[in-house]
Amino acid sequence: MEDKYQLMGKTTDELMNLYYESVDKESGEIPQDEIDKSFTCLTLAADKGSPDAWAELGACYFMGFFVPQDERKAQEYLEKAALRGVANAQMNLYTFMWNNAKNDDEKKNAVYWLDQAVEQKVPSALYEIATIYYHGLLYPVDYGKAAQLYQMSANAGSPEALSMMGILYQQGQGVQRDMEKAAQCFVEAAQKGSLSGLYNLGNSFMGGMGVEQDYEEAMSCFEMITDLEDPFMEIPDISNIQTRSDIAQVYHMSKIYELTYPLAHHNLGIMYQQGLGTEIDLSQALYHFMLASENNYAPSCLQAGTMLYMGEGHEASPEKAFEYLNIALNAGIQESKLCLGMMYYEGEGTAQDKTKGIALLDEMIAAGNIQAIQVKKELLGKRG
Repeated sequence: MEDKYQLMGKTTDELMNLYYESVDKESGEIPQDEIDKSFTCLTLAADKGSPDAWAELGACYFMGFFVPQDERKAQEYLEKAALRGVANAQMNLYTFMWNNAKNDDEKKNAVYWLDQAVEQKVPSALYEIATIYYHGLLYPVDYGKAAQLYQMSANAGSPEALSMMGILYQQGQGVQRDMEKAAQCFVEAAQKGSLSGLYNLGNSFMGGMGVEQDYEEAMSCFEMITDLEDPFMEIPDISNIQTRSDIAQVYHMSKIYELTYPLAHHNLGIMYQQGLGTEIDLSQALYHFMLASENNYAPSCLQAGTMLYMGEGHEASPEKAFEYLNIALNAGIQESKLCLGMMYYEGEGTAQDKTKGIALLDEMIAAGNIQAIQVKKELLGKRG
């Protein structure tokens, strides 16, 4: 390791360059044998007043890189850098404050820093403010403004914003409905590394929306997502980002991965179950439904629970089926009452309770479910 006293004679720019150079460009990580020198460079640069070093140290304390997590120190360093106009620090400070906000006033304080990054045309900042307008998270829903901001973010290089433009074209929200434009947005977003773009492209092929229906292409898109070991399809360019720890991007990408991963598994389950683009394979269908269920995706819990109850794709497992079906029911999937009604009535996977079983079936009947009528007749018609 280079002597600390020799490092002390270097400028802040030289120290930060040494820090950035220690980051492995493929993994985004700092090799173990470089950590001591790297962190020394960073702290010396911070002590000498480098806003970029403050931004990075704030991220380190926020994420627990090099040092134990410390939210107080994280906010302190991020605020110092944000006040000096470091865009990533402004984005990270916004993320930190928004996630910890307890009311709208605190969210508005967070959005102040988001607005500063928006003024610097930071793609992720434009995406975030667009999302706030799209979902009405702080201001009234405004699809027109959201579309304008998503397009600006896409033009600035955000593949996720490009994917959202596809959704807007698909739904006709803030722009004229155009299914072909939507599909093209998904194609371009997926090519640039967008997980949501890849998922939405798979849906487009599956439903023939803006493209010719192609189940094999759809399956390929979904499998690319489910085969990922890491949610990041591309490591950010260190020289452009000017910091290794882009908290806003890490947070955002993680959320997208958490959403798309179970959805992709669920769609693969449907395709194997129905033989779309592949041979019918109930064991593969159940496999994908169960993986999606592990992420508490309620529609997959319904499918997995029903298949395990019926013994489809695997030998019947009433106890596991009962568990999945209750997760689905608690998430508001009313169709789960059909199997649960039978299970309570027969005492399969749970203690027998004929009254509760019939009550669940009656709720389905009241909702117009014809199958529940037949199931109730069969159960009540049994002897012994």
